[in-house]
Amino acid sequence: MNLLKNKDVLRSLLFQGDQLNTLAGGVAKIDFNIENQPDGFLIVVNAPGIEAEQLKVISDQSSLQVFATLNHPAENHGVMIPLFYRKVQLPAFANTDEVDAVHHDNRLEIFVPIGKNSASSKKEINIKQI
Repeated sequence: MNLLKNKDVLRSLLFQGDQLNTLAGGVAKIDFNIENQPDGFLIVVNAPGIEAEQLKVISDQSSLQVFATLNHPAENHGVMIPLFYRKVQLPAFANTDEVDAVHHDNRLEIFVPIGKNSASSKKEINIKQI
C-alpha cells in the first residue's frame, strides 16, 4: 500500500501531528477543586476553552474519571487527543449511582452525594448544560 496515494490516511496523520504539536503534548491548563459539603462532595473543574461536548465523566464503585478530548473532525476515524485527565478516588460512602454533573460558563460542577453505593460497573454521567 502506497501511503502517499491514500489521502484519508495522510489527512489523518497530518491532523494528529498538527494537534499534538500545537497542544503542547495534549494537555490543557485547568483548575480542579474538591469541596466537602454536608451532604456530599462537590468537584469543580474550571476549564476555559473546553466545550461541554468534549468533557466526559465516568463513575465506578470507588472513583470518578473526569477528562476531555479533542475529536478528529471526521468522526468515523475515532481519533481522540486528550486535553486533560483526572481520576478521583472516592470514599466507600460516596454514592456514585446518583452523581450529578452540570456545565456552565467554562465550569463543570460534579456533585457526588453521600449514601449507599450500589454501583457495580462503570457508567458515563450525563453532563447537563445550563
